[in-house]
Amino acid sequence: MAFLMPSQAKQAHQRSGGGYDERLREVLRLHFHPEYGSEYWLRRQEQLGWDVRDRVRTLDDLWLLGPMPLADLRRFPLRSFIPRAWHRQASRFLLGETAGTSGAPLLTAYRDDEFQAAFIDPFLRVAKATGFPQGEPWLWVGPSGPHIIGKVVRELARQTGSMDPFSVDFDPRWAKKLAEGSLAQRRYLEHVTTQALDVLHREEIGVLFITPPALAALTERLSDRQREAIHGIHYGGMSLTAEAVNRFRVAYPSAVHLAGYGNTLFGVVMEVNDLPRENLDYFPLGERLAFHIIDWPGEGAAAWPPRLLERGQVGRVLFHRLDESCLLIGVVERDEAERIAPSEAARALGGLADGLRNPHPPAPLAPRLQLGLY
Repeated sequence: MAFLMPSQAKQAHQRSGGGYDERLREVLRLHFHPEYGSEYWLRRQEQLGWDVRDRVRTLDDLWLLGPMPLADLRRFPLRSFIPRAWHRQASRFLLGETAGTSGAPLLTAYRDDEFQAAFIDPFLRVAKATGFPQGEPWLWVGPSGPHIIGKVVRELARQTGSMDPFSVDFDPRWAKKLAEGSLAQRRYLEHVTTQALDVLHREEIGVLFITPPALAALTERLSDRQREAIHGIHYGGMSLTAEAVNRFRVAYPSAVHLAGYGNTLFGVVMEVNDLPRENLDYFPLGERLAFHIIDWPGEGAAAWPPRLLERGQVGRVLFHRLDESCLLIGVVERDEAERIAPSEAARALGGLADGLRNPHPPAPLAPRLQLGLY
């Protein structure tokens, strides 16, 4: 049999030094293999009427596959996206659902090593470079349950030398149902804040992993001494501004402050240093994610492929996720961002691809999003 099993393909990739296009061909070879591939992509290939592995050889060829219908992640069983080659190793897969900010939740899976590459390794690289605290207790103020970020924080704490993180009960889907500024929303935020304060009054917490609204509420209730005892803050879960980080840097002067931009579907891309911010710049580290900034006239736009924007231009974020566990091609994100060149700090950490500056929901879309606290 000429087909390389995934572990063999990975070893060949590492020996050769890799590259986006080489990784792409390996992943396509698996997902479109007639016997070991993924049911979903084999069905898409049948609809296209041509052999994807023959015609798609580089990232530039991916436009031939069209945009990714996100509704498919709601309609089809999860196993249809996982190559059959891995169905007998189901115990290695971690599942995650989105929070439903822009509609019904979406579901995806990561093989354990690709989960590490998607969510853990980027943070650990930046944490080491910025002096993020090691071995200090973490407090996680955010959701668990089906949300993958709750699984991420346990690994982040463990792999930075901490015990399992302290955490609060947090249901973001319920919080999103509460009207902005309503009494119910204020009571829910108070409920979350009180739980966090209980932990902080009792334990010597050194690291907070927290959403910006929850941190803002918590900050108002902590003393100077309690805020100075925090040595690391990792922001996640919601859009963030440079101005907000700068305010939190003043409020928590002893902490290393790091933000990540990501979601359940693709993983996370990180800031690469901790300085006073003029912008929030995020860079992919590695070759499993490819980002584009595109001119996207609106949902359901007929024009494909989209026009790619240059560095310094602002447009919608589009990504390709090149994983053996799940292949996602041409996903148009809800956010827009500016395309930027990799910084010197990003290059030092292995980030050679362009990054994203100040990702945020487009103004016309923002009123339709259910943001809440996560």
